[in-house]
Amino acid sequence: MPASKKPTLRKLAVYACGALVFLVARPTPVLFACGAALALAGEALRVWACGHLRKNQAVVRSGPYAHVKNPLYLGTFLILVGLVLAASRPEAGSKNRLLLTVLLPFVLGVYIFYYLPHKFRVEGDRLRRVFGGEYDEYARRVPDFIPSPWPRVAAAGSWSAEAFRNNHEVGWAVAIPLALLVIASRFFFELNWLR
Repeated sequence: MPASKKPTLRKLAVYACGALVFLVARPTPVLFACGAALALAGEALRVWACGHLRKNQAVVRSGPYAHVKNPLYLGTFLILVGLVLAASRPEAGSKNRLLLTVLLPFVLGVYIFYYLPHKFRVEGDRLRRVFGGEYDEYARRVPDFIPSPWPRVAAAGSWSAEAFRNNHEVGWAVAIPLALLVIASRFFFELNWLR
């Protein structure tokens, strides 16, 4: 079994948090719309990035990589926030309120203060070993996580469906809209049940 397919404590925690979000989902129309927009924007960014990514072949400078070094992590961040917002009901007395007051800050704290710095360091070191000064020049010019509104490097390359498939994003491109449909169904189920 490939290492990426093996269950790990981290993966199990992510799946457990995802299941919790779906179990306690009590969406409101406004938060669902805002959260869905963020999650779909995050997945669109990941699709765009995966279509440009050629792992270990070159320092990728095209597409979103001309604006931000880590568009996949930024996309994941938007998806995390979006799914939790889409499932939330912030009203006082709502049991679901814990999503916004406990789960979201905890997950974002772990993601921002532990996971991202670790990944930035590990990937940066690996890319320096593979590409040397070429990567260092790219890393100096392009921001880590907050994208620049204009390209910071000359972009060479175009989006490729083959690269998108090779980077295993197809499943997530289907899963995120399905997750939003499941969350939305909780809203419609609740409306019909209350009648």
